[in-house]
Parts: sequence; structure tokens; C-alpha cells
Amino acid sequence: MSEPRVTEAPTRRWLRWRSVLLVVSLALNLLVIGVVATAAVRYRLAPPPSVAQATVYSFARTLPDERRRTIWDATRAERQALRPYRIELRRARAEVRSALAAEPFDLARYRSAHDRLLEAEVQARRAAHVLLEKVATRLTPDERRAFARWQPLAERPWRGRFGWRGPPPEAGEDELPAAGPGPDPPRR
Repeated sequence: MSEPRVTEAPTRRWLRWRSVLLVVSLALNLLVIGVVATAAVRYRLAPPPSVAQATVYSFARTLPDERRRTIWDATRAERQALRPYRIELRRARAEVRSALAAEPFDLARYRSAHDRLLEAEVQARRAAHVLLEKVATRLTPDERRAFARWQPLAERPWRGRFGWRGPPPEAGEDELPAAGPGPDPPRR
């Protein structure tokens, strides 16, 4: 009598399902890792888009709704007066980009466009100062003191995320130490 024949079909089927499950699990893991990494880069590591604008105007946006509306209503005319300057800045920047990309490159055209951009930026800054002064006069003394504490943090919100620590640099010092980031302090 011969031994019963063992078929390999159930074993193959089991291996096939295991392989499919393994691939699906790997795909889901990669998806989760990708979502987490994207969120980390977008929200944790990248500096905010308006870092250079740590002004009383941007501080006013952090106030409670009622105070913010009061300041916004009082400065509506000044904010609307800035629109033509913004439009002119966009035009001047587009002209600089156009002059830079033109073939053959015309240095005189580029310099002229750059000079117009500089002048447009200066005019826009002057007009913006009128708005900033009006916002500052509308703040209460407590809000002005809060702004004084808020501004250094708003100017460098990414400080400490990449390993360098310590107090903010004094006037004229570089943001990073000359030798690069130092060691991380011990964890608490």
C-alpha cells in the first residue's frame, strides 16, 4: 500500500494570502509614515510664511475677536491705502523677473527694473508705517507690553528646532554659532 499523497495546494494558497497581506500591510505602513513625515515637515520644521512680519499689525491678529475688530475698523482706510502699493510691488517684481530671464540679458534693463523695485518697496514701507503707527496707538498699555514680549518670539519661532539653543543673539551677532549647531542639552 502506498502512502497517501499530500497535495501542496493548501500550502501554496496559504503562502499566497500571506504574501498579499504582507504587501498590503507594508503599503499601509508606508502611507502612515509618509503622512506623519509630511506633517512634521510642513508644521514643525518649516518656518512660518510671515516670519519677517512680526509687527504690531500681525500682533493685533492674535488679540481677542472684539479687540481685533475694533482695531480693524479704526484702521480700514490705512489698510485700503496699501493696496496700490502692493499692486505696484507685484508689477515691479514681475518686471525684475522678466528682465532677469530675457535673452540676451540686458544689464541696464535689469538694473533699471531693480531700481524701480527698490523704490516701490521703500514707498510701500513708508505707507505701511502709517498703518503700524495707528495700530500701535489703538493698543492698550497692557497690549503694548504683551507685544514687546511677543515680538522676539514671533521673529524666530523656529529657534531651537534644529539643535541650537541658548539666548537670542545680541545685535550684530549671527543666528547660528560660527562652529554650527552645538550639542543638545540634556533632556529634562
